[in-house]
Amino acid sequence: MQRKNITTLYSDIFEQGGGKSPRSHTSINDKKKDDFYIPSDLSLKSQTDMSKLFKVNRLLQKDLNETKKELQKTKKELEKSKTLLSKLNKR
Repeated sequence: MQRKNITTLYSDIFEQGGGKSPRSHTSINDKKKDDFYIPSDLSLKSQTDMSKLFKVNRLLQKDLNETKKELQKTKKELEKSKTLLSKLNKR
């Protein structure tokens, strides 16, 4: 028995009722816009303020991550320098 795609077997039964089609391609930017929730019962100013707060928070998080990476690099370089110095002192 051959295996067949279920959607082609029952194509007349499965219909999309609305929304985006499952085949539509969403970009990465579209996904980033939906990563937080702002209640609709807030005033427009409150929504704008919250959006600004979320944006600043993302920027601060990005800066913190970059600083952590730089700190890790510096620690590795310091360890290498310490081992090199200890080897030179033993001579």
